Amino acid sequence: MKNDDIKLGTIYFFIHMIIEVISFFIVCQYVNSNIVWLIALLYDFYAFIPQGVFGYLKDKGIKYDFAIIGGLLSLLSLFLLYLNVWSIIVVFSIALGNSLIHVEGAQSTLRNSNGKMSSVALFVGGGSFGVIIGKLLASYSTSILLMFLINILMLILIFVSRRFRKDLNNVELKEYNYSNNKINKKKIIILSVIVVIIRAYMGYGIPTSWNKTIIQSILLFSLMGTGKALGGLLIDNIGIRRTAVISTIFSLPFLLFGDKLMMVSLIGVMLFSMTMPVTLALIVSELKSKPGVAFGLTTIGLFLGSLPMFVFRINSLLINSLMVLLLTVFSFVILFIICRKEQN
Repeated sequence: MKNDDIKLGTIYFFIHMIIEVISFFIVCQYVNSNIVWLIALLYDFYAFIPQGVFGYLKDKGIKYDFAIIGGLLSLLSLFLLYLNVWSIIVVFSIALGNSLIHVEGAQSTLRNSNGKMSSVALFVGGGSFGVIIGKLLASYSTSILLMFLINILMLILIFVSRRFRKDLNNVELKEYNYSNNKINKKKIIILSVIVVIIRAYMGYGIPTSWNKTIIQSILLFSLMGTGKALGGLLIDNIGIRRTAVISTIFSLPFLLFGDKLMMVSLIGVMLFSMTMPVTLALIVSELKSKPGVAFGLTTIGLFLGSLPMFVFRINSLLINSLMVLLLTVFSFVILFIICRKEQN
């Protein structure tokens, strides 16, 4: 059917949003814990790192629907939270559930899109919306019964998504050709992961002193998600290298001068978030028979980029601005070199 890839991406946008709502609702229950830093670190580790392993299993043709397993795990996590089970067990359970849903979503959207990036970018974009909604629901002491109902809605959407996808496991994704074929495969993968690490780190380092209210936080996360989805749309319409230029060099002045100007900063955040589908497209282009592993490599990059947050924070506006300048220019140079040039 026409546009089944976009329909699938849209459904997985909401699936992704909901699993993040539940995940951050659970994690935020422990913000006053003496080991909150450990809980956050363990959640990030088990949500991000196993995706490479689960992705490898999907690439090998395992038939289990990881999204259903992940949805059931998140339901179990809510039940464990209700029973007041030890926080580490609850967080481990929801992190694995989150990880499994990510892998199934990435596999499904990549394999059913004929080399296009809009569907998978839609899927990924839903996460940012879910993060802020989950935090808000936790801060307002939302009933756990409502969270159970939201989880059931997610499971229904997972079953609905099956109508819009074909069983394309073990099929090489020959349509994904976004990388510069003059550059070594391993170099492209490594450099792409480096850009992912930079994007993850900058998510914490971008100067945003304006972000002080709930509405402003909602706008910030919403523009992050919008940028990720928009990046895929631009790749499909103007090409990957042009999208890379827009998401790096064009975002730079907005990132540098938006510390106290909300709208300026939000434009920069949205533009730089578009690097997400760019890096994924590059890695998938080099791992055509292993899209699960390709997606897993991006999530490993996200975890590595978030690690500095657990060790130190730079509070100097000058140093932060210099870091943004150097890292953005570095990302631009890398992406401009490794992206395939558009055919005029």
